[in-house]
Amino acid sequence: MKKLLVVLFSLLIALALVGCTKAPEANNEEEVAEEATGKYTVYNMTGHDVTELYLYEAGSADKGENYAAEKAIAPEKVVKLEYTAASDAVLVLEFTTEEGTRSFDTLHIEEAPISLLSVDAAAGATNISFTAGTGVGVYNVTNATGGTVSAIYMYPEGSEDKGTNYAGEAGLADGESVTIEIEGVLGQNHIFEFVDATGEARTFDTLHIEVASFDLLSVDAAAGATNIKFGY
Repeated sequence: MKKLLVVLFSLLIALALVGCTKAPEANNEEEVAEEATGKYTVYNMTGHDVTELYLYEAGSADKGENYAAEKAIAPEKVVKLEYTAASDAVLVLEFTTEEGTRSFDTLHIEEAPISLLSVDAAAGATNISFTAGTGVGVYNVTNATGGTVSAIYMYPEGSEDKGTNYAGEAGLADGESVTIEIEGVLGQNHIFEFVDATGEARTFDTLHIEVASFDLLSVDAAAGATNIKFGY
């Protein structure tokens, strides 16, 4: 009888322990990568108008916004794109010119410059280059300050080197013009600086790589902080 009681008591304890022990729950949830935003500066280096430009997740049936819908992106123009998705997402950059529709199918969430290439410039199936597009800016500058301009500089924003003094050793006399050519990154701000007859250095801080003509204005003729006048 004693043995039977001991066995029954042992069974009760075992059952109690089983009831108190919970089986580990299965974790069926997959780990999801955190969201991140890719930022891309896209340079049209195809030599043709880009009429369609899409950025979308690989495998998606919806290409989203056509960034060239309102206006075709002309050669050597710049577009800034952003895309937010899982940090490990793979994106497709697709563009259309008169040469056809082409794409780059393994773009990642990152911050990068991207040059769209022409068919001839593309190496095999590589339709883009992870480099900033460059071009040559040509500026016809006329001194309309009323006095001699002793110094003229053009340099990229943030540069400590102003480079060549385009006014020359003798300066640029009133009414005279000079043509300036510089190579630089498309879309990047360039500083145009000149020193007038009073010795005052004045600047125009948002000049880009382009073809343009403008006058240098006197302090009296300048409207506020606008020290130059475009289009003559």
